[in-house]
Amino acid sequence: MKTLNIQIDDSLYASLLEMLKKIPKSKIKIQELDSTNDLSFEQATNYALEKNKELYKRLS
Repeated sequence: MKTLNIQIDDSLYASLLEMLKKIPKSKIKIQELDSTNDLSFEQATNYALEKNKELYKRLS
């Protein structure tokens, strides 16, 4: 399979998604990403550490 990353105007998003969903699931994998939620490395690290804080306490 090949990967295609596109940015599309919000007004066209729903229509394109409906068209893509008509393709058999064995031929396509749709992964939606929201570009407004881009995190920096530090933000992502802090998020992961906070989410796993309880686990880290139990393991120590």
